[in-house]
Amino acid sequence: MFRNRKYFCQSITFYQQEQLLNKVLKDCEDCFKQLDQHGKSIKRETKDMFIKFTQAKLQDQKKLLETDSVGVFQMLLDIIENVTHDKPLMTYILTTIDAIISENQRLFKQFIRALTPQVVPKLKQFLFLEGYDKVVYEAAAKIVTMIIAEEGGNDAKEWVILFIGGIGNKLKISDQMIMPICVHFLKHDSLAVQFIKSGGVKIISNLLMKYPTDLQIAYYTILALWLLSFTNESISLFNDPQIGLIRMIIESVQKISREKILRVSFACFKNLVDVSAQCIELMVDNGLIKVVDLLLKGNLKDQDLIDDIKYVGEILEKNMKILTSFEKYVKELNAQNLNWSPVHTEKFWKENVKKFEENDFLLIRKLAEILKSNNNQNIAVACYDLGEFCRFHPFGKVVLEQLNAKQEIMKQARSDDQMIRENALLSLQKIMLHNWQV
Repeated sequence: MFRNRKYFCQSITFYQQEQLLNKVLKDCEDCFKQLDQHGKSIKRETKDMFIKFTQAKLQDQKKLLETDSVGVFQMLLDIIENVTHDKPLMTYILTTIDAIISENQRLFKQFIRALTPQVVPKLKQFLFLEGYDKVVYEAAAKIVTMIIAEEGGNDAKEWVILFIGGIGNKLKISDQMIMPICVHFLKHDSLAVQFIKSGGVKIISNLLMKYPTDLQIAYYTILALWLLSFTNESISLFNDPQIGLIRMIIESVQKISREKILRVSFACFKNLVDVSAQCIELMVDNGLIKVVDLLLKGNLKDQDLIDDIKYVGEILEKNMKILTSFEKYVKELNAQNLNWSPVHTEKFWKENVKKFEENDFLLIRKLAEILKSNNNQNIAVACYDLGEFCRFHPFGKVVLEQLNAKQEIMKQARSDDQMIRENALLSLQKIMLHNWQV
């Protein structure tokens, strides 16, 4: 078939877009026939190369790129600079470039060398024009991102801010294409940091929650998380159970049992278990050990993947007893260093609430005292924990009343700190609605 022997049909922008691909195929056939309508707006050698390239089979297009990549790229760039008003032609050109430069690094480097100063501004311009097929916006965004990320510098950081800020607003990018574009930022440490600062992790978590069983979105989203896991600034986000990145990766592994998902997931887990005890805790708390056992009993073929799964599993097993113990909570509380770890979750409180009766509710008294401290995170976690204690203990409300803890939580509900305020208000809801959702 025609689509199997042309570069542009391989563009990721056509993933699960069969109807759109058929439309573009038809439009492109028409634009090939009418190339001369553009007259002097493009050079003769551009037209000649365009006809030669577009009429060639895929294997011949690849040979032409091997022997004359400069000529092919000059042709494609000349058309971008001079014929942007031809919408079918732009659809063909941009998806062709996307497919070529995504195929291998050598061709991408050659494309970078062929660029002229006018090209990137033209490509950015596409994102704010109307009336093009959606693949034009997505291919343009992906090409721009690859170029700017490769070149780096302040322009690259500004593009990260613009792109993240424009998703779902001015930029016409579908959910399926957000992460295939963003992963090109995340290959560069400084841009990965800017991605985090710009709220990119929120976009990742939203995609995983919205599309829990979509293979394409899950793969690129977890690939993005794996790339982020090389960046020190990301570890605190993986550590946070309220964001739930580790939980969502584990859920994706359970729901989509495909090796490509397993590879990026366990590559990410492997990075995290080497640098963060809290990430190990979250993996244990979210049942990754059971997932590991099931996978190793399965029929996996990839030895590197099997080695990664075994490596992660061995570390989780070594830490499991320590991480699930009540003593860990006591140690945290006595050190007055409360973190959003697995001992500050519904599961922990449901299983351990009776232990807090010891020594006339001594640990609850210590939590109540923390409400008067100056450490914002300690206060926020203490508010959350006291709410959970009231929720699961039959006399929790009475105990908190006796300790005057409810009044202290009410004070914290007026805090200037958003984290404290939100957790205090949530705690008050649990106190007022005793046995809430038990």
